[in-house]
Amino acid sequence: MLRTNNGGGFCSKEFEEFYKKCGIARQKTTPYTPQQNGIVERMNKTLMEREKSMLSGAGLGQEFWAEVVETTCYLTNRSPSSALEDKTPQEVWTGKKPSISHLRVFGCDAYVHVPKEKRTKLDSKSKKCIFIEYKDGLKGYKLWNLVTRKVVYSRDVMFKEVKDVIKHKVQQRNMRRQSFS
Repeated sequence: MLRTNNGGGFCSKEFEEFYKKCGIARQKTTPYTPQQNGIVERMNKTLMEREKSMLSGAGLGQEFWAEVVETTCYLTNRSPSSALEDKTPQEVWTGKKPSISHLRVFGCDAYVHVPKEKRTKLDSKSKKCIFIEYKDGLKGYKLWNLVTRKVVYSRDVMFKEVKDVIKHKVQQRNMRRQSFS
C-alpha cells in the first residue's frame, strides 16, 4: 500500500504504470488534508527543521536548500531508528550495515587536490571549497568553490571540520587545567 497526496509528481501516467507493473496498491489522500498522510508529513517537517539548522550552522544561504535536504535524507537513511529496532533504513533495505567513516560536517572547509595536469608549477596544489553534499553512486563529495561559484566533485579532499576558534578554546581550557593540577 502506498499513500500519496494528489500532487502532480505522484499522479503521472508513468507512476500509474509503475504501480500496476509492481503490484503496488495506491491510495490518494483527500486534498488539503496532510493529517491523512501523517508519517510522511512528519518526516517532511523533520527534514525541513534539519535543513534550517544545517544552513544556519554552516552560515550558508537558502540557495543550498536542495543539497541540504539531500544530505539530510542521506544521513537519515544511515542513522539508527527506534521504529526499526535501532537499525538504519539502509540496513533494513539492503541487509548490510552502512559505513559511516566517510561522513563529514556539512558546510565545513574542504581542500580539494588539484591534479598536476590542471596546474602550473607555481599554482597551489589545492583549492578551498566547502562540503555541501554526498552523492549516491559517486565515491566522492560534492563541494562548492566559493571563488568560482561552481560545484566540484572530488574524492581527493582534506576536510577541516573544526573551526580554529573552537579548537583554540578547547586547547586553552585544556592548558589551564594542566597548569592548575
